[in-house]
Amino acid sequence: SERIGFVFQCFRLLHGMTALENVALPLALQGAPRAERLARAQEALDRVGLSDRLHHRPDQLSGGQNQRVAIVRALYPNPEIILADEPTAALDSAHVEEVGKLFAQLAHTQNKAVVVVTHDLRLKDYADKIFNITDGVISREK
Repeated sequence: SERIGFVFQCFRLLHGMTALENVALPLALQGAPRAERLARAQEALDRVGLSDRLHHRPDQLSGGQNQRVAIVRALYPNPEIILADEPTAALDSAHVEEVGKLFAQLAHTQNKAVVVVTHDLRLKDYADKIFNITDGVISREK
């Protein structure tokens, strides 16, 4: 929970918890004080445009909003490695760009390893290395 952050394609948010509580959960598991984890979670959700959805449960959020909560939850324990499975599947173009920039920033300015598995070709512009898998054969594109 401290070294690797996961962004799941199907969000894997806890339905009985609010967006704020879902994002704060990994910090709670690391033992962060309640006030700190809630403040960090709120700041993180504010950064992705969800400040008005802090107290909404996953069933009260759109697919794109749930995806952003899931991404933030993976990033804010500050892991060294981020593994993302189709992180933009439920996002519109503007939010795809936002996520692409965020992942690139993490890799370049914070020295994070970001591995994204996706069919979304819009993320190619933000990648340092691109590998394709076709019929079980791995090839490097970039």
